[in-house]
Amino acid sequence: MSKNPAVGKERILETAARLFIKQGYKAVSTRDIARACNVTNAALYYYFPSKEALFWEVIHHHLAQLAEALEQARQKSAPHPKTQLQAMLTTYAEWVLQRRASFFALRRDIGEIAKKQNQDASRPFLRLASVIIEPFETVLRQAEDEGMVMPPPQGATLGNVLLAMLHGVLHSREDVADPRAVAEETAAWVVEVFWRGVAIPTNPTGETP
Repeated sequence: MSKNPAVGKERILETAARLFIKQGYKAVSTRDIARACNVTNAALYYYFPSKEALFWEVIHHHLAQLAEALEQARQKSAPHPKTQLQAMLTTYAEWVLQRRASFFALRRDIGEIAKKQNQDASRPFLRLASVIIEPFETVLRQAEDEGMVMPPPQGATLGNVLLAMLHGVLHSREDVADPRAVAEETAAWVVEVFWRGVAIPTNPTGETP
C-alpha cells in the first residue's frame, strides 16, 4: 500500500496525542484514531504496527520537540553555563505550564501500560525523563569540567536536582494566565538558588560568581 500524501505520519501523531490526552490510552482504539484522521485502519497500520507502538511514538515525538526547543534556547543564550541553564529552564517551565494536563495524562497512561506488562510503573517514565534531563546535564558537565560547580554525590545528577527544584515550585502554580512570564520568573529564581548552592567560590570572600 502506498502512502497517503494527504494524511501523513505527523498528522496521525497529533491526532492520536489529542485523543490519548482527552480520553486516556485504554479508552481510545486504533479505529477511533483512524476515523479521526479520516483514513482506514490499514493506512494507520502502514506507519504503526499497534496502538502501543503509536502511543510510544507520540511520547517520543513530544520529547523530540522539547529537546529541540531546549537546544535552540541554549544556542541563543550567552555562552556562560548559568545563563544557558536559565534560558533552557525557562523554555522547559513554559512547556510544562502550557501542557500540564496532557503531561499528567500521558504519565498516567505510561504507568498503566507498564503495569499491564508487569513492570515497575516508574521505570519507563524515568527512561523518558532522561531525554529531558540530558540537555541540562550536558551544560552542567561543562560547568563541572571548567571548575565552576561542585560534582554531585555518587549516583546523583545535578540535572535531576535542578528539575526537581523547578517542579517543586511549579507544583503550587495553578491557572496561570501568562505561562511565559511565570516561566521566566520561576526559572530565574530556581537557577539562582541552585547555582548559589553548587557553585565553587572564586574569590577570598567565599562568594559565588
